[in-house]
Amino acid sequence: MQKTPLSIRIIYILTSIVYYISALVCSLGTLLALVILLGFLNDDLQLHVDLPVKINVEEVGEAYFAGERMDVQIVEAKARIHFINTYPKLARRLAIPLTIIFPYLFWIVFLFHRFIRNVREGRTFEIRNFKYLRMLAYSLIGLWFITVIYMQIFNYTIVNTFSFETIELTNEERWYEGILLSGLFTLVLAHVFLKGRQLEEENELTI
Repeated sequence: MQKTPLSIRIIYILTSIVYYISALVCSLGTLLALVILLGFLNDDLQLHVDLPVKINVEEVGEAYFAGERMDVQIVEAKARIHFINTYPKLARRLAIPLTIIFPYLFWIVFLFHRFIRNVREGRTFEIRNFKYLRMLAYSLIGLWFITVIYMQIFNYTIVNTFSFETIELTNEERWYEGILLSGLFTLVLAHVFLKGRQLEEENELTI
């Protein structure tokens, strides 16, 4: 049996660590979301949520370079919003998607972990690996779609009501292209593995 390369063994160990940590975090996250959704946590909630749009800070600061002073300003920055003493009704609304997102994220980690495990065991071009990669790709694309839809709803129902004195909410929405590109790349990789499987079968028939 061919010895597994060191790099694959290291990746498998790291993936396994991420897998078990994800299992714990996603379980606790789902439980917390359910507790909020069922109304057991109503007092002193301090929820933080990513903003679906970028922000400009109207305040002008200063910087120094080579002894010269210049004005600087923060523009098109990503930010998180802190709902101070979050109202229970809003907290429950924000908790609903979390009951889906946390298990969904663990599913993605689970698929990747199974794929890496097969590679470590030398079963690189098994048809099962193609299926794992294909499911992983579709799951990532699905995650992108869910994230974009949720953030659009969050933007038009809640964020549009925000008002700040020194911060401007831009119209530049965040589309989370990285998730979509990861899904598309994984889908291409899945078909590469399928082609590798077909070539392996042809080689066995030739021999």
